[in-house]
Amino acid sequence: MVSVEDMPELFVSFDKLIPTPARSCEDPPLYLRLRMGKPLDKPIPKSTPLMSYGKKKMRPEYWFSVPRNRVDDLYNFIQAWFPQLYGEIDEEEIKSRGFMLIENETELWSPDSTPSTSRHGSQGDVPEFTKESWEVLPMSNDVRKALASAAHPSIDVELAPPELIGTTEILTEEHRLALYHHLPARAEGYNWTLVFSTSQHGFSLNSMYRKMYKLESPILLLIQDTDNNVFGALTSCAFQVSDHFYGTGESLLFTFVPHFQVYNWTGENLYFIKGNNESLSIGAGDGKFGLWLDGDLYLGRSEACKTYGNDPLTPTVDFVVKTLECWAFI
Repeated sequence: MVSVEDMPELFVSFDKLIPTPARSCEDPPLYLRLRMGKPLDKPIPKSTPLMSYGKKKMRPEYWFSVPRNRVDDLYNFIQAWFPQLYGEIDEEEIKSRGFMLIENETELWSPDSTPSTSRHGSQGDVPEFTKESWEVLPMSNDVRKALASAAHPSIDVELAPPELIGTTEILTEEHRLALYHHLPARAEGYNWTLVFSTSQHGFSLNSMYRKMYKLESPILLLIQDTDNNVFGALTSCAFQVSDHFYGTGESLLFTFVPHFQVYNWTGENLYFIKGNNESLSIGAGDGKFGLWLDGDLYLGRSEACKTYGNDPLTPTVDFVVKTLECWAFI
């Protein structure tokens, strides 16, 4: 026979079996609401990876909890980068931008919609849909007043690129200012740290892999060719040897030839980064690579590719590397 002394966990006071009433949080979070829109007259390509509960449907809005001690940072970020998207929603303004507010459980595309077959395919649709089809709304007037009355640091100061940790042979202040505005949010505010340079570590792709082993940071890959053209890529993660493509849509290509131009992910495919001991590829499609480097980091090639909808980053398709640098944000 089992007694209370033998197994006390089987005999619990009745009071302990009654659920304890939930207590209010002393410092409850605030909430960010994103309202979703849909292009009025453009089909959404089937490669667009937006889903709701595993289905190809969009929810009309998405909610995110934000800790109160991070609200100021989020508010500054939105005001600095998307001031036109913050505030009360205006349906007429939404329509003027070519979008309509969606209803609940809206299909992401109609069954008969197909991607465009123009020169850039559906690449022109995706950035407009993903960049312009959301609205950030305040949670309450009290929250907005509290944020407005808070003493915020100067946005101009916050947007100035942090200092460089390491010596560069490529980056100028003009380059840094242009690139800084295209960094993913998780890289902002961190020092730019040199993790690999052909001048310091040699012309070896395997050496570059070793320098980035276990590194968790987006990577700014800068190249200066023998004609002094400056171009490169910003990748969502460090380079590594892989049998398959990896990375996310944070990755992009850029060039300063003849002027600064950025090529963001089109949504056409997921061919972001792929590396082995013989080569490194960034962006691909139809057998062409947005940026390709050989194992000696000496010869390279840049062609138009579907991943980024880019033009070649250099005046000629093939180029010879003069200097290559990789910067992490740590």
